[in-house]
Amino acid sequence: MVDFGGWAMAIASGLAGGAVVFGLSVAAKSRAPRRGRICLLTYSTPVRLLALAMIPLTLFVVYAMMNASPGQMVMALLVACGFVAGTVFLVYQVFFVRFGYDRNFVYFDSPFCRNKCVAWENLENVGYSLLVQAHYIEVAGIGRIWCSSFLNGHDEFGQFLESKTRTLIGSGT
Repeated sequence: MVDFGGWAMAIASGLAGGAVVFGLSVAAKSRAPRRGRICLLTYSTPVRLLALAMIPLTLFVVYAMMNASPGQMVMALLVACGFVAGTVFLVYQVFFVRFGYDRNFVYFDSPFCRNKCVAWENLENVGYSLLVQAHYIEVAGIGRIWCSSFLNGHDEFGQFLESKTRTLIGSGT
């Protein structure tokens, strides 16, 4: 007899995951909120709620890992470590990192890199991480700044960055 529950659950969970990602993408506004002349890249409320929801889910996964049978312990440990790392990264990025820009400067604040204001001439690299599924910029004096497509203002920042990099390349910087 054929078990339809296994593949049906896999398809349903894939569709649910896709719907969540689509919803988070749609929730992000194309324009960044402003504080004076500074464009602030911020996460939308649904992303903030997802980050908060990941905390109890991760605690449950760690609890399940601690109760796994000896034959499943290695796999359970790997899954739990992935959940812990992903949740720490998500919560850190969403709640503790502040990123903004204007025509002349990049503004960045985090627990590890306090209140930096660096000129665009210090832009070293622009790239994309397949692992994190996000763009990033590298700025001397700050380091790597992640630019998720879930950020309010991501589209506007992308257009600005294209223009700014053409200007910087054209000026020989």
